[in-house]
Amino acid sequence: MNQLKPDVLARVHLYRTEEGGRGNSITIGRFGCPFFYNGEAFDCRILLDQVGITLSPGDTAEVPIKFLRPDLVKQRLQAGAKFKLWEGKDFADGEVLEIVN
Repeated sequence: MNQLKPDVLARVHLYRTEEGGRGNSITIGRFGCPFFYNGEAFDCRILLDQVGITLSPGDTAEVPIKFLRPDLVKQRLQAGAKFKLWEGKDFADGEVLEIVN
């Protein structure tokens, strides 16, 4: 698998299962889901293959994120921007730490 260049680095917190989060972990690889920011959704990939971790419900981690259409969202973001990740329902929230140029 070739290495994608991330668009942002973010701190992501997965909700615990009993708080309405996922029932299972996100394993190493590239996990795709909608990234909700300012009332709009943007397709993204969380590049867990680049940090070599698994995210379980309740975990918080710093992760690289790649947008499928960075031209639609990247220029709107800044460090400190808050967002939600969605998979049929909100399952995580996060904060942009850095915009990658």
